[in-house]
This record gives sequence, structure tokens and C-alpha cells, in this order.
Amino acid sequence: MELYTNDLFLKTVTYDDIDEVARMGEFEKGSISLQEAKKSIENMQNNHKQNHTGYIYHLCLAIYEKNKNSIIGWCGLDGTEPNPENPNRLEIFYMIDKEYRNKGYATQCAAKLIEYAFEIVGVKYVNGGCNKYNIASKNVMGNIGMLLYEFDKESGGPSFYIDNEIYKKLKWLRNE
Repeated sequence: MELYTNDLFLKTVTYDDIDEVARMGEFEKGSISLQEAKKSIENMQNNHKQNHTGYIYHLCLAIYEKNKNSIIGWCGLDGTEPNPENPNRLEIFYMIDKEYRNKGYATQCAAKLIEYAFEIVGVKYVNGGCNKYNIASKNVMGNIGMLLYEFDKESGGPSFYIDNEIYKKLKWLRNE
């Protein structure tokens, strides 16, 4: 699977990407062995098999700049940890390598993931959250139309959501 933005392409990793997966393995901590990278790829592929229309178990995509061969981050949608009050909870995530931050890449990824979730998969809503000190991530969620609805009682981090109705209204307002 591949998704494209103005500057990036997001893709499901395969064994052809094993060297890059190993290099990016422990995000911001360093590389992992090829064996660990292979296991990571297998886990991602097995998770993707559980996704279907109306439901995302877990979708993890590598982020590449267009016309480049190096992974610069990861993004996706995670439904693996449902909340007892909300068993269909779906969380957006994005992690960009430090040298590629502040270029609008996280916003491009997040917007494309939201589009994919609503227009292709047909989910009802997407949630997001971040550390209370992560202003950049908070801004990304606001920039793509997610609404702030609470602050976590323990960590103080903001929680956001967007549903299909809000997404359609925003799309209409932007004349897309």
C-alpha cells in the first residue's frame, strides 16, 4: 500500500525495505539487527491483514521523501489498545526523524491518514493525543481539523478527535 502527499510517500514495508527498517528500527534510539527488522516487518504485515472495511487494527507506514530511498519516519493508525469505554478507539500516530522536522511532513502524513481512514476504510472517528509539552504535535492535530476535547487527568496531555461528519464539513469548506 502506498499513499502520496505533496512531498512524501507513505508505504507498507516489505522485505525489500529490510535494511531501512533495521536502520530506523528503534526510532530515535538506533538501528536493530536484520533478524529483528525481519520480525518487525512480519508483525506489521500480520497487523495489516487484520484491517478491513470500517475497521483498522493497526496500520504502520514508513515515511519517505519523494524520489528518495531512506525512511525518515513512521506514521499510522492504531486500534490495538481499545479503551473499555470505547472498544473501537483508533489513534493516529506520526514520528519524524529530527533532521526532517519543521517541514510540514507530520501535517502531510496526518492529513493523508485521516483521508484514508474516512474515505477508503470508512471508520467513524479517529483520536489523537500527545505529551503536554509537545506543541508541534498538538499543532499538527489542530491543523488537520481534529478537535481538542480534554486533557488527560494524569499527564495533562491534550486529547483530540475527528469524526466523519467533521471531516466532510472541513473538506467541503476547503472545496476539495
